[in-house]
Formats: sequence, structure tokens, C-alpha cells
Amino acid sequence: MTTEGELREQLVRFARQMVTTGLVRGTSGNISTREPGAAQALVTPSGVDYDTMTPDAVVLVDLEGRPVHPGFKPSVDTPVHVAIYRARPDVGAVIHTHSPYAAAFSTLGREIPPLITESAGYVGGAVRVMHYVPPAREDTGDDVARGLGEDRAVLLPNHGVVAVGESLKKAFGAAMAVEESAHVAYIALQLGQPQLVPDAEVARMNDFIHHKYGQR
Repeated sequence: MTTEGELREQLVRFARQMVTTGLVRGTSGNISTREPGAAQALVTPSGVDYDTMTPDAVVLVDLEGRPVHPGFKPSVDTPVHVAIYRARPDVGAVIHTHSPYAAAFSTLGREIPPLITESAGYVGGAVRVMHYVPPAREDTGDDVARGLGEDRAVLLPNHGVVAVGESLKKAFGAAMAVEESAHVAYIALQLGQPQLVPDAEVARMNDFIHHKYGQR
């Protein structure tokens, strides 16, 4: 079992990777993690630069979004994170990004089509667009959780991406797969009418990636 200290260090590492991989800029976006099924979660603090953020700055909250200890304020999107945890016992990490190609699709209200076998397999097919929800409000968390449903990622209209996984690595992988899919789709649509990955192949790859690939 991973200790809280180890989870804090992992969260800081992945938060910095959000910046270096271009998923966010500055202090935008946010990320959280927990032991799957746990009644508390760790979330990035509000407005703190990822390059200088320390594990001690990460905020422990309950599943209503209330800080467990006094200190840094949690991300303004904490209601989204905890609502997803309440709805999805399988989820161990949530990441919210503003990656540019995925955000561009979100402004069109257009789902990202499954064009690349690996990335489509990772997220389970097309990345849907949910209805618009105002960001940084306490009453939108359950809306986003419902919009995500059982998927690994969903587009927030005129905003960005929410991606989830059983761990920080899995959630980060989902966010990266969404942006790769959006980038490829953007290029392919300039060239012509791309061919979708067949549903059966998406399902096969989804099972392979999440249950068979790697050292198990």
C-alpha cells in the first residue's frame, strides 16, 4: 500500500509533468489522487506554481472537498475531483488539463474521433463532449461526474479535459492519449476524411492495454 507521503511526492511529480508535456500552462489545471475507495484525497493547492510546489503544499481533503488540516487552500476545482471519487470507487486519480488540441475540439462541441489504435484503446473510443458547466463553482462537481459517466475522459465545452484512472500514471496516460488523439484528428481532418478504428478493435486494445500489457 502506498503511503500518504509517497502519494504526495507522486502527485507533485505528475503535476510538473502536466507543464513539461504541454497539458497545462502556468498554474492552470489541477490533479488529485487517493487510494482507490478511500474517503480522503490529495489535491493540488490553488494558484501555486508547479515548479515550486512541495509535497507539503498538497492538500488532504475529505470527499466533500473540505480540507482535513489547516494550511493551503485546495484547487478551485476540488468539487469536481471529489464528486468523481464519490461516483467512481474504481478511480484513484483525476486530472484536469487545458491541452490545446483537445480544448479546440471542446470549443466546437465536437467529440474526438478514435483514429489511432493505441490512444483510442487507452480511453475506450471517442472522447465525448459533455454539456457546458461553469468552472470554479462548488455546485458543478456532480454535473461533471455525471458527464464523465464510466469513461476515462470527457471534454468540458470551451474549457478542457477531465481524465481519470486507477492511479496517477493511468490518469496521466488518459490525458496524454486524449491530447494525442485530438492532435492527430486535427491533422487528419485537414487532409481528408479519416477512417475510424473499428469498435471491436477499440474494445480489444482497451482490454489489452488495461489488463494484459506490461509486467503483471
